[in-house]
Amino acid sequence: MNGIASYRELKPNKEVQKLIAYVGEKLPFFPQSNEYREILRKKKNEDQHSGAMCVYMTNACQAKFNFQRENAQFGSHTIDIGVYKGAILIFVIEAKILPTPEGTNNNQRVEHEYVYGKGAGIQRYKDGVHGVDNENTLFPDGGMLAYVKENDFAFWHSKVNQWILDAEWGATEQLQKVNLDKIATFISAHSRKDGSVIRLHHFWVYVVS
Repeated sequence: MNGIASYRELKPNKEVQKLIAYVGEKLPFFPQSNEYREILRKKKNEDQHSGAMCVYMTNACQAKFNFQRENAQFGSHTIDIGVYKGAILIFVIEAKILPTPEGTNNNQRVEHEYVYGKGAGIQRYKDGVHGVDNENTLFPDGGMLAYVKENDFAFWHSKVNQWILDAEWGATEQLQKVNLDKIATFISAHSRKDGSVIRLHHFWVYVVS
């Protein structure tokens, strides 16, 4: 089997597998952490959530993995979180708030920004401008992180999958449920412009405060 249909049969490399397991283990405790309370004391925007997330995750694993904000990607693009093992970038994560915050006259935003449109999370992976290492080599795996402020995980799972159909990407690119509990985890696979496939690991956490 080739392409998207076979993505479940492929496994990330061992370090990325360990990282994915670690994020799944620690993310449920993020909203109760000191890092969350202190860093989000005043500002609660998307950047501050990701900043708190990076500090929390790095502290929790005693820097076995190092989570960094605004890692360089292809061209002039940056991604919200880059994860390093030592000096090597091994994984990148794009983060979004659900629902998408209101934009401004100078920064228009659309509700389906998690999936498609200008600045959209999954779209950037499909375009190949996200999901690369520091030498611009495409990763086989990437991450999406959602800070959920309204509605439940089931609501957003249905919504995101509908946006994928609205984008005319096809049902094979919809999110497949891994776990719905204190956090939600999903997996999906998406065709890139060069014909390769990017497998995305989705992590969603409630951040209602």
